[in-house]
Amino acid sequence: MDRFQDLPHDIALQCFIRVPFNQFHTIRSVCKAWKVEVHLPELLRLWNSTGKAQSLVVLSQAKVNPAEKRKCSDVPVYRLVVFEPEKGSWSEMPCLPEFENGLPLFCGMVAVGSDLVVMGGYGPGTWDCLNSVFIFDFLSSKWRRGADMPGGPRSFFGCAADGERTVFVAGGHDLEKNALKSVWAYDVAKDNWTQLPNMTKERDECECLFYSGKFHVINGYPTNMQGQFHQSIEVFDMLARKWSESNGVLSESTDTLEICVKGIDKKLYTCRANDVVLLEDDTWQTVTRLPAEVTNMQCLVSFLGHLLLIGTPKYGEPSNAYKMDLNKRVWTKVHVPVEYSGYIESGCCLII
Repeated sequence: MDRFQDLPHDIALQCFIRVPFNQFHTIRSVCKAWKVEVHLPELLRLWNSTGKAQSLVVLSQAKVNPAEKRKCSDVPVYRLVVFEPEKGSWSEMPCLPEFENGLPLFCGMVAVGSDLVVMGGYGPGTWDCLNSVFIFDFLSSKWRRGADMPGGPRSFFGCAADGERTVFVAGGHDLEKNALKSVWAYDVAKDNWTQLPNMTKERDECECLFYSGKFHVINGYPTNMQGQFHQSIEVFDMLARKWSESNGVLSESTDTLEICVKGIDKKLYTCRANDVVLLEDDTWQTVTRLPAEVTNMQCLVSFLGHLLLIGTPKYGEPSNAYKMDLNKRVWTKVHVPVEYSGYIESGCCLII
């Protein structure tokens, strides 16, 4: 065959799946056939079935000056960082186009297939409310500009993805601090936005989660109750295309659900007090205690049967990281280089 001369196609695919993610762009540039091959569903299925899939944890992290003892500043500059759990390696991603001086503050960030989608936020240095959308394709290692978020300026919105091709954006507030009910869906492949029916309640600073095939919008607060979170959930059924209110345990606390992740076992995990808990049979059950060095939790991300936990003993101190096998339920400390010990604003995981 023309890809690897006389190698059979199945052997050639076995070679492809052993290439690290940061070399995919090299493969694509060899020839047109290889460029097509990298994106074939057959190759993606093979990655997963052979256990060669790579998990990449992407973090929005404040930059650190190693010479400074204090690891955060009054106005931190953020950048995107990739942590490879299997290798224990850390690296910085290329800057967003138009934002070489730092990542937009409080931007939304979700993973969709092999793409990372970064939306909105405030311009670093200008504090302009942005509606921009940028997509980083990990198979080509390139950024591209997506269609802007519609519906006018919006900040502190909630966002989540179905993991395949659609991103959902809900709530937040406009330039006049009016809390919003509006919801939009973004098809990454088609690069277009579709407006969904409004929620029944205004939800500023809401949390979002795509779970059990439905889009969940959790808590938030209305315009006339600034910062006073109400405990309720609205759930959007994709097939019926309508909202319903849920009184389930997800809305029990505004504090513990700021970081709630879905594991590969399709169960939900979060932290309560000093414990990691999972949602099973409509009740929260304790999994294990948090490490003593993570009392101020910043980020909880799931990847291939594990949890990654990042936090600090006290505010302003360097970040510590631990990973836990969900079967063994034992924490293992992760080495964090000084330059990657800054504050984490948000995180997500891609499996490629």
